[in-house]
Amino acid sequence: MANQRLIRYLKQGGVIAYPTESCYGLGCDPKNKYAVEKIICLKKRARSKGFILISSKINHLRAYMRDLSEKQEKEMMDKWPGPHTWLVPASNYCPLWLRGSSQNIAIRLPKIKSTLNLLNSINFPITSTSANLSHKQSIKTLRACKNLYGDKVKIIEGNIGSEKKPTTIQDFFSKRIIRK
Repeated sequence: MANQRLIRYLKQGGVIAYPTESCYGLGCDPKNKYAVEKIICLKKRARSKGFILISSKINHLRAYMRDLSEKQEKEMMDKWPGPHTWLVPASNYCPLWLRGSSQNIAIRLPKIKSTLNLLNSINFPITSTSANLSHKQSIKTLRACKNLYGDKVKIIEGNIGSEKKPTTIQDFFSKRIIRK
């Protein structure tokens, strides 16, 4: 069932903190430049770093990436849903503010139930970046998230996953691991 209140909040530039595979993350509507800028400011994050997009359905991510063959998409799906982020060439539709200084976009279909429930309730992709300030320790609890952000973001309650480290990021075409 669609969460119209949350959809409206995100479409109007709201930022959410939500549980991910390994920590709390920050997300927003990837089409809303104002919301992406808000995350950059909240995290004290470099603008040159791109964002990860997550969704419960690959169809939501297709507009942001260049077309892949059926075989390539099947290969991608071998790691999904799960804690694996693919770096793929961005489409012309993909806004520059999502890519940072790259021609690529990072995408993931998560497996964690709380994140999937969130994504299914809004039925569109969101950005995904850890909720911690840049170069600081990950936020692992609801309380730590509330202490850091107060009412600057809407906090979605739920349990983080069991992963100890952030998701692996891998370049889809070169197969090079960017982050392990």
